[in-house]
Amino acid sequence: MSQHSDLHSALKTEVVLSAEGGGVQFKLVRLQSSKDDVVYSVHANPSTFSFSGVQTAGLLTHLGFQAGSCAFFPGGKCLAAAVRIDFPLKEFAEAFSKAYPALRKAGKLLGECGFVLTQPDRFSTSGDGHTSPQSKEMKQSEDDHFIFKMSWIEGGRDKGWTFHYHPKHIPLSEEMRAAFAFLELREFQQCPYFDFEPCYYRFFSFQQRSESFFDSNAEYVHRSFDKHHDAFSAGTEKLLGVDGLLRPFDFEFLPQAKNETGTSRPATTSYHQPMRSEPSDIPKFDFDVAVSFAGTERTHAERLSLLVKDAGFEAFYDSFYPEQLWGKDLVVFFDEIYRKRSKFCVIFVSQEYLNRMWTNHERKSAQARAIQERGNEYILPVKVDDSELPGLQPTIGYLRLKEYGIERIAEILVAKLKSV
Repeated sequence: MSQHSDLHSALKTEVVLSAEGGGVQFKLVRLQSSKDDVVYSVHANPSTFSFSGVQTAGLLTHLGFQAGSCAFFPGGKCLAAAVRIDFPLKEFAEAFSKAYPALRKAGKLLGECGFVLTQPDRFSTSGDGHTSPQSKEMKQSEDDHFIFKMSWIEGGRDKGWTFHYHPKHIPLSEEMRAAFAFLELREFQQCPYFDFEPCYYRFFSFQQRSESFFDSNAEYVHRSFDKHHDAFSAGTEKLLGVDGLLRPFDFEFLPQAKNETGTSRPATTSYHQPMRSEPSDIPKFDFDVAVSFAGTERTHAERLSLLVKDAGFEAFYDSFYPEQLWGKDLVVFFDEIYRKRSKFCVIFVSQEYLNRMWTNHERKSAQARAIQERGNEYILPVKVDDSELPGLQPTIGYLRLKEYGIERIAEILVAKLKSV
């Protein structure tokens, strides 16, 4: 497919579809400059304006839309981006109508923490935010996901405050690392304030407006830090939501984050031009066993997972990975876990398991994998009661929870993992 340098005009143009969402009018346009030179583009005309926060035009520009003269809207100007012929304009407009208010909410929450989404902060420190002749911890707070610390550094050309962000569960998911990159949070591998474990950080230079220390940005910095335990994770979750809404249309809101192997997280169905061809960053087996259970069996599932982990094996148990689950499309993610990324799948079979929507999603993914294995062992059922698992052959061996107990079942599972 050829790419035009000008997405706003061609020898022959045709408006194929129109839609509206989030205070923006959208049009899908067919541009033809020769017999074989045909390009489709989405044109956006923001029809609303706010005196504060992120503007719709700002979000569109961030997504890669380019401003220019345009004959498709009154006023003669719009923003445009090249797309594929099958671009779902109405679905995109609906997603944009949800993404834009979510971004404004993220801007408000993160603004309380000192982030300005409309004007990304740039680090004014010449150092690394940690190394200085004078460095001392001033404050600490936390929420369910992070521990926050504020330190003061002074020496050389650097004088000001460093905010340190230490995840409670590591490693961070690719989506979270992308959100941190968007917020310009840098990683420091050996942070002295977290026993030389890694942290993410940002630096605020001390800005003095007069000879008085109190006539400075000190109050703003302290107030921003104090808001972190209430607003930072909530604001970051909104950013992840915006990315989740727009990424299916291949418009990237958050930057591509690199995983441990150096590859990017895969894009979903590609509608935006140019088309990508990226290798999957998902190894065949990330986990030795994935545990599928209803909430009534959580205590047993957690104990089994802990015993497997203590034996040196990797177990997928949802509470082990809260940050990895945060912001993901769980239908897609769990399908990857139970169909592709685990050597075995333990299912706690019960009537409650059969009644739950999420467990049935997991079951179907696991059974799809079992079919692909063509007779090889994959599903390891643990019967909590006499319920039958739909689609599971009655000849498949199982263990009864009441008969063996969770400790003995864990021993058997560990022995099985050691044998393969």
